[in-house]
Amino acid sequence: MLLVYQLPVILSTRFGIDIWIWLRSVFGVKGVKIISVLVIIVNFPWYAVCCDLFAKSMINLASAFGVDPAMLPPGTELGLELLCVVVGTALAWSGVKTIGWTTRILVPLLLTVGIFVVVVAFRNVPFSAIWNYAPSAEMVAETLPGKTPNEIYLLALEANFAFVITLVGGMAGVPRQCKSEKAAYYAGVLGQGVAGSFFVIIGAVMMIAMQYKGFSNLDPNELTDPTRMLSTMASPIAALASLLLVAFANIGTQAVGSYLYGVTLKSSFQKISYHKLILILCAYVAVLCIWGGVEEHFGTFLTITACVYAPLAALLFVDFFFVRRQGLDFRSAYEMKGHTNYVYTHGFNLVGIIVLAIGFCLSLLVYDPISGTIHSHILFKLTPTGFSLIGTGVIYFLISKFPPIRRYLRKDTAVSPITKPFDRYRVPPRQNIFMLPFIHLICWFLTAPYGLKIKKVNMEGIKPPYLVLGSHHSFTDFYVTPLALFPHRANYISELEGFEYYGEWIYREIGCLGTRKFVSDPALVKNIKRVLDRGDILVLYPEARYANVGTNSELPFSVVKLLKFLKVPVVILNMHGNYLQSPIWNLTHRKEARLSAELSLAFTAEEIQKASPEEIYEKISSMLTYDEYAWQRDQKMKITYDKRAEGLHKPLYRCRCCNNEESMASEKNRLFCKACGSEWTMDEYGTLHQVKNRGKEVTEKNEILIPDWYEWERETVNDEILRNAYELNIKVQIDALPNSKNFIDCGYGTLIHKPEGFTLRFKNYESGQEEEMFFASLSMNSIHTEYDYRGKGESVTLSTPDNTYFFFPAEGEKFHATKIQFAVEQFFKDREKEKNKK
Repeated sequence: MLLVYQLPVILSTRFGIDIWIWLRSVFGVKGVKIISVLVIIVNFPWYAVCCDLFAKSMINLASAFGVDPAMLPPGTELGLELLCVVVGTALAWSGVKTIGWTTRILVPLLLTVGIFVVVVAFRNVPFSAIWNYAPSAEMVAETLPGKTPNEIYLLALEANFAFVITLVGGMAGVPRQCKSEKAAYYAGVLGQGVAGSFFVIIGAVMMIAMQYKGFSNLDPNELTDPTRMLSTMASPIAALASLLLVAFANIGTQAVGSYLYGVTLKSSFQKISYHKLILILCAYVAVLCIWGGVEEHFGTFLTITACVYAPLAALLFVDFFFVRRQGLDFRSAYEMKGHTNYVYTHGFNLVGIIVLAIGFCLSLLVYDPISGTIHSHILFKLTPTGFSLIGTGVIYFLISKFPPIRRYLRKDTAVSPITKPFDRYRVPPRQNIFMLPFIHLICWFLTAPYGLKIKKVNMEGIKPPYLVLGSHHSFTDFYVTPLALFPHRANYISELEGFEYYGEWIYREIGCLGTRKFVSDPALVKNIKRVLDRGDILVLYPEARYANVGTNSELPFSVVKLLKFLKVPVVILNMHGNYLQSPIWNLTHRKEARLSAELSLAFTAEEIQKASPEEIYEKISSMLTYDEYAWQRDQKMKITYDKRAEGLHKPLYRCRCCNNEESMASEKNRLFCKACGSEWTMDEYGTLHQVKNRGKEVTEKNEILIPDWYEWERETVNDEILRNAYELNIKVQIDALPNSKNFIDCGYGTLIHKPEGFTLRFKNYESGQEEEMFFASLSMNSIHTEYDYRGKGESVTLSTPDNTYFFFPAEGEKFHATKIQFAVEQFFKDREKEKNKK
């Protein structure tokens, strides 16, 4: 246990911080204050025990020199306890240098005393008497009534674990002064594991020796009291020197404890002076000494303390090595202005606090330290502290893998991001058959309120393997598709954003193949072939982007080449209502939307091989054509959502009246231009009606369809390109997504778009150097656009096979993602024409 839980000590030496600075990431900048106070409340009574031992040692020492304890004034023992508190506090008051010298002097001398005690014991008692010692049945029955030998052994083990783990709270205060990580680590392991164990064994030897010498009538505390033993068995001078040293060691212990926990409180309550905190600790121990009940309930107190410390140690260990991978955002940890990664929920990391509480309950689930009742004999074999330590660590590790929780915990990802690229060549697993019922149940649950109707055409006798080409409206597509393919399972092409958002494990288990949009990916083609060759269904959404205004995007001709290569039946899934339910520019669900899907056979494997590429392209394009607003009007589907036009200005960014690109806005069911005052309202069937033209009321009927406005904007961009008037040279904020684990903040750069393609100038996190990357127009038939990507605003992305770069306008800058998309699509066509001519 020491070898494991002492490992986080290296963080203190490496970074020069107390563990409580690190724990701000685990509990939040405010939560750590509560936890540190809790830890001190449950652990600091230990130092009242030290004071009690000091007082009893002094009284026993006086007794050895002929002073009758009964003749001492009333309150002498309490006075000695308080003296220990005061002197220990005075040493701690002087700070780390005094504490350092105290430990340097006391530790070697105490080891010397320990050796002396062993020599004294073995000179007075035969070795065989100690080696062959066994406690009497009466002693066991009296000490641990009703317990079996195994239970007694495990309780002894638990006492050791509990004792050792209570040192977690202050374990980094002194070791962080070591000159190397190894020295800090082994100081704790050897100090507690070897030296500490040595003194525990000495205590056992002392008790046996005292019993052998005829002092078995004494209670266990007196039997193991070094002052009693040494005064009985050693020479007066040697006994006096050793006894004084042992007695005053308790003062040193109290001093070190006050210092360590004073530093703990100082790290949490920075505005309170260290000396005031030391006095508060002094007062707390003094009150416990006056109460006098700590020693009586020592075993219970030790186990309850371990109930807190075991999960605390587990959280620290797992967070340091597995969650944050030994990296901390120090600016956020020290609450520097503008750095709030560890603020979490009003200053509290709810995940860490809840897991700590769970860990506490795990210990109590096994053993009740108050009554001594064992609740689970099986789990008790791990000991309550061991079970809590292991259980808390496993729970924290597993829940940290859930993407929403990982994002919550790892707001500091930019400090230590994972840069290893996504494994594109990894063979995609089949959709987990045990998850299939849950997938279908979830999909049914999410689509049932919208009356999903599925129609199948020419699908009789069609069995896997086959390829499905689906229309792409919104995320709802992924709920409709599994129901349309029921009862068969399938694999799905998915962009890496989904892997990052929901987690790679779950995405692979539901059958997803990771890729990047609008980039050549031979590894993906190879994996598609693998899926079909093993007899499964492969689902591909060839538009590779949600519908901006409810109409289909033009398909790339490369789809035809893929169909020819795969040589399997091709099925078309054309869906309706998904866009109307939650358009990309305003994701609020419209409850009145209705869903429909048609699954149709387009080509058998034989027909694919016989048909010309042009015939294939024309047919699949025709079958994947859709206009959601036209379909809505045909269905007479009213959508009365009062904010149905909010966000529409993002795809419809250019005013129809004044041609201004920077002035469109929307509110509720209104779309309007802030520059010229023109205004349109969106009716319940998705048609726009002009109510103002340049600020003046419109009396005559003037309707415009949203897709028509959208295509008009495309024409204006194409006209700019023809006149060489299109230009994009903008400062952007860049996030990179190399894998399914995390985004990487790349800072700011410059994005330039010309007919030849995109040029990106930025500081590449991989090399640490300013670099220039080029993305040729001929390599992308379109570009991925977002209107409010995860709350950060409009965005476009560019990809290489091993990375995707998300671009957001820098502060003070602005671009229209839709306009960039139109330009990319036109530049691709122009470059393709030039290529064909050559």
